Amino acid sequence: MWIPGAAFDKELGATMPFKYFDPLGLASDGDAGAFRRRRAAEIKNGRVAMWACMGYITPEYFRWPGYLSPSANLKFTDVPNGVAALSKVPAEGWAQIGIFIAFLELFALRQDKDRMPGDLTGAGKLGLPFFLVGGKSSPCDAVSSERSLNAELNNG
Repeated sequence: MWIPGAAFDKELGATMPFKYFDPLGLASDGDAGAFRRRRAAEIKNGRVAMWACMGYITPEYFRWPGYLSPSANLKFTDVPNGVAALSKVPAEGWAQIGIFIAFLELFALRQDKDRMPGDLTGAGKLGLPFFLVGGKSSPCDAVSSERSLNAELNNG
């Protein structure tokens, strides 16, 4: 279905001073389905980036006690901060992280077609996951959550 590009000016995240900001013209074709897919990807990538920043900052102040890899005699305190940690974590550790991310993408944090982009069944407000405790979220109320959803889209 084709919708003129100006139709997206009323979407969440279209706030002053730029209103709807699309510098590359990706939504200029007006395809609502493509816009929804891109919006869901934008929200998910923004949330991943925010968690990545937390993962980069947190080790400066807190380290888990014990071993990251008992078989390699590697403690959490032995892993350096930042990018230097990439070469210290064993391949099995990266495999576990990859499998966990695949699990999240395929099951727990999958985008349902009947919910607005970023409103996930296995997550609460602003995507905070609570699927591990067996909870399911009710659909997001875009009207009452408009301010926080706009902030997430504009800053995430």
